[in-house]
Amino acid sequence: MRHFNIVDRIQDAEFNFIENNLKIDLPNILKDFLKKYGGLSIYENTFSSNDKGDFQIGQFLMFDEILNLSKEFFHEYKRKLVPFAYDGGGWHFCLSFDPETYGKIVINRWTDHLPEEQFLIIADSFETFINGLQEKTS
Repeated sequence: MRHFNIVDRIQDAEFNFIENNLKIDLPNILKDFLKKYGGLSIYENTFSSNDKGDFQIGQFLMFDEILNLSKEFFHEYKRKLVPFAYDGGGWHFCLSFDPETYGKIVINRWTDHLPEEQFLIIADSFETFINGLQEKTS
């Protein structure tokens, strides 16, 4: 059967729009990853943080979700966080652009946590996070 070339899931113009709105430069590693996996789920979806537990990705985000949530994080919490995925319960995995956590992966735990415990650093970089994803075995 014939195979087709797939259009990027998120376009360069959409990344430019996010960057202009947040006044940041998204790293190419994040853009390249989301061009391929935006809106999709993967089997290798579990990240184990040594001291913080296991975190499971439900799906990677698309343009509108990234833009809207980034704006919300900034306006509601004064945080420069760019979400790129969410778990099954609605928590969001974000790349931080805050000065004190720049480049780290922060999970936004909307539920079940006090406001001062809502944001938790789980990885030192996007690359560390992605390379650490494993398929959950039962």
